[in-house]
Amino acid sequence: MSLLHGVLYRNPRSNFPFYKYYSHLIEIENIEDKKSCIFVQFDIEEFYPSISRSLLDKAISHAMKFTPISNDTLQAILHSRKSLLFTDHQTWVKKSDDPEFDVTMGSYDGAELCELVGLFILHSLTETYGDNACGLYRDDGLCCFHNITSSAADKIRKDITSLFKETFDLKITIKTNLKIVDFLDVTLNLESESYKPYSKPNSSPVYINTQSNHPPNIISVFQV
Repeated sequence: MSLLHGVLYRNPRSNFPFYKYYSHLIEIENIEDKKSCIFVQFDIEEFYPSISRSLLDKAISHAMKFTPISNDTLQAILHSRKSLLFTDHQTWVKKSDDPEFDVTMGSYDGAELCELVGLFILHSLTETYGDNACGLYRDDGLCCFHNITSSAADKIRKDITSLFKETFDLKITIKTNLKIVDFLDVTLNLESESYKPYSKPNSSPVYINTQSNHPPNIISVFQV
């Protein structure tokens, strides 16, 4: 996956608001005249399994503008899209035009491809709405716009929905005219110009023993 590492983290031209870490959201402090702004929040429905061969090809072609991709690397990426799932002694077959193509959840490979496609999506949004207007973390998207009317916000909703359907063949749920959003693990408030931690209802903190044999990088992200 050195290809994806190069596209996402090493190449300075790949300068999109891609929320690789939650700390990036703290940049809300840099938004000017927050009270005149609104959020537009969207969620990509069933993102991983909805990534098609066509969409991945477009994302890879976009990535090749920033970094060279060898044919061996390309073949390895495409070969890894073949997956086998079994249930009750039967083979699960994906209902699509290419049942052998899949971007699986729960794997490093799938997550990296999801982010590669995400960068292509951000590129398209940036072409329409400018730099830093929209950001994306996997299947969760957030945009911020200044001084727009309710009708303009609704047009943005329709345009983004159409973009995802016609260009990416993806479905999204989207909300506009928001002053307060719960995005990832943070609540962002434009009215009070503040942010605070957010936890989903009924979620409980996870604790592990500091003396456990988990790798140090795993222990460091948990409360101890």
